[in-house]
Amino acid sequence: MIIINTSVKGKKYRVSIAFLLIVAVVVVFFTFKSEVKSEPLASVEVFNEIDFKSNNADVDGHKKEFKNTLDEHLTKLKLSNDEKTLILTALENSMFERIPNANTSDGDYLINISLNKRYEIYLDSTNKQLIFANEHDNDSNHRYYKFTNDSGLFKLLEESTKETLD
Repeated sequence: MIIINTSVKGKKYRVSIAFLLIVAVVVVFFTFKSEVKSEPLASVEVFNEIDFKSNNADVDGHKKEFKNTLDEHLTKLKLSNDEKTLILTALENSMFERIPNANTSDGDYLINISLNKRYEIYLDSTNKQLIFANEHDNDSNHRYYKFTNDSGLFKLLEESTKETLD
């Protein structure tokens, strides 16, 4: 009887070790897979059903300013038609990568884009991130993206902010 118990204990031990080894391999695989950079995404892959050629194109936005940690102030950007077109073109030509979450709460710009539908996005100029306010406005309900190429978008927004404040 003792020999049988030892044999059973040995099998349980080997099965347990094999199970732990399989779990470790799966964890390493998914960790490595998530760290592998994917190909940059074009804006048409990020924005859900976007039509940059829409006849009803419009852009408005606000610059968020913080007087202190509790007081947030929105300054409406005064955008000319040319600036609106340039912002849409920059967004259309931008490239992105998915990120698991944002390094910021909402970014420093709130931009509303009206094309074939309305998109509300937050832009963080420091971390070069795009955050969708509404998770249904983007692909696969993923909300956070980092610009790999902003096509001059943040420079345009900075210039528009300076013109607005002057």
